Amino acid sequence: MGVRPFVAPRPVEYARVPTPVIDSSAPAHLPPGPRPRVPGEMLWRFQRDTPKFLLSLRDTYGHASSFYLNRQLFLGLFSPAMVHEVTVAQQSSFIKGVGFERMRKVLGEGLLTNEEPIHLRHRRMMQPPFHKSRLDGYAAEMSDVTRQTMDTWLPGNTIFLGPQMMRLTLLIVARTLFGTDADRYTDRIAHSMDIAIDRIERTMLPGLDRFDSLPLPYWRAFHRAADDLAEIAEELIRERRLRGVDGDDLLGLLLALRDEDGSSFTDDEVRDEALTLILSGHETTANALTWAFSWLGGRPDVHDALRAEALDQDWVTGDAPATVADVMSCEVAGQVIAETLRMAPPVWVAPRRALMDLDIAGVRVPAGAHVLVSQYVTQRDPEYFPDPHTWEPARWTEQLHASLPRGAYFPFGAGTRKCLGDQFALLEARIILLHAAARHRLIPADPEHPMPKAQPRATYRAEGPVPMVVT
Repeated sequence: MGVRPFVAPRPVEYARVPTPVIDSSAPAHLPPGPRPRVPGEMLWRFQRDTPKFLLSLRDTYGHASSFYLNRQLFLGLFSPAMVHEVTVAQQSSFIKGVGFERMRKVLGEGLLTNEEPIHLRHRRMMQPPFHKSRLDGYAAEMSDVTRQTMDTWLPGNTIFLGPQMMRLTLLIVARTLFGTDADRYTDRIAHSMDIAIDRIERTMLPGLDRFDSLPLPYWRAFHRAADDLAEIAEELIRERRLRGVDGDDLLGLLLALRDEDGSSFTDDEVRDEALTLILSGHETTANALTWAFSWLGGRPDVHDALRAEALDQDWVTGDAPATVADVMSCEVAGQVIAETLRMAPPVWVAPRRALMDLDIAGVRVPAGAHVLVSQYVTQRDPEYFPDPHTWEPARWTEQLHASLPRGAYFPFGAGTRKCLGDQFALLEARIILLHAAARHRLIPADPEHPMPKAQPRATYRAEGPVPMVVT
């Protein structure tokens, strides 16, 4: 193995990081936006509740606004047309923005963090493992692991929904990625991933990476956690190489992949993609499910409809294997997931950096500016989603899907940056929802506070363990 992600330099193949636009040299004719009354005010407001801050920008200044953090220019672009321009039509004019350098310390050059031209090669090579023909095998594994977990939930007991969903989705992604080889590492992966995500989330803004070198246990743990995750992946890759790379799990497929010119992934590249799949395959889905079950706890009508749908499925009530066709035909489950991803998108902001002067739907964006498009904000646009702050799965009709313009709903991103595992995640989430609804109903342990508070960091997660009573 080569250099591990935590200390690996930015690849020379990537575009040069542009010089930021500083407040003293900002161009005229910027969109309107808040300006600080006292030093540090913008940074405090932004970090205190970033989704709320971004939503207030849209509500106060419209779809385009500007502000400064650490003296650097940020532009919020929130209309569907602007989102489409940034993520699809002019995506090659941007590089990944704030936060992704932090993620690269843990995930290396995986699909989530890498830039062109490396990204295009990886995306092209990574498509076969997520082809629809492969998903039926994953569905059966997801269903078996979920059934085993749900059978341990006993009526009258209180479960901690957040940790339960994290563990279940980690078991699923570890099993589908590494097969049973990963079972002995599950607790270690969960521990190190939790530390790594925490440190990433607390130092997302420009300049905060200086904390990494502090000789304090809190920050040294970040380096140890990143190296531990890399070591686990490397051990599994070495073991698989020794006994042959064949296997129906994702690791076997990654090791066997070949590009158009016959080249394969290096072991470092396999490691980085495996780490990316671990994070994106369990953290994001677990967060979405925690929100979904929390909302279902206060909507017995939706739960009853979901339960009826679940009890009509042989793969839920009997021994039939789960198939993609059967799972994805469940309309109520699809509506619950779609509405949850609208209101609580795990990836709730997509930061970019402009490589050149641009025009984005009539807004002038100078080279070097930080650009923020936000799933959380745009998917709460009342023009397309009436009563946008209310969780209402029934809104997701065929008519709504057909009427939405490009960029209005993008929980998995868009363009060539759209999450390659979106169908894997949707399949996993539906299977877990339906198995749970057939067996149990979860109600809030504290009826006076039925919904958890949000803790938006790298992902949009619920704060605390979220206790729920099994009935």
